[in-house]
Amino acid sequence: MSHPPLEPMRPVSVAPEEWQSVPAWKTLLVLAVSASAAASTLALPNTAARATVAVVALIVAVVLAVASTRQTVRESGDQRISWLRGPAVRRRDVDLLQSCSGSALFVGALAPNAVPGWYWWLTAALVVWILPPLVLQAGHNRRI
Repeated sequence: MSHPPLEPMRPVSVAPEEWQSVPAWKTLLVLAVSASAAASTLALPNTAARATVAVVALIVAVVLAVASTRQTVRESGDQRISWLRGPAVRRRDVDLLQSCSGSALFVGALAPNAVPGWYWWLTAALVVWILPPLVLQAGHNRRI
């Protein structure tokens, strides 16, 4: 059974991909992290206040790291994410989330620096910050 010949294809013009601007809430988040860093290092001599800033900053850091990794996994689709080089598809929004996450981790890890007996906090903060994105990336790579 023969099919009729196909008509020639018309030329298609594709507009270049445009990057979306950074949402205002992400810019405000960077300012909030900077303000909390200044407050924790300059104005909080109290042990309880420094511990509170450290815990809140660590929670913010973990949430932003997970959001960044989820967005990277979503954009990678059916491609594996390399452990050493990073993903093939990387957008500016992810980088901003990761940098805010790193800044919040820095504040959270160093806020209780002057508190006696809290030397273990830096190691715990790093583990809590690194583990959830690693699990998400490993799950994505395993599915692919």
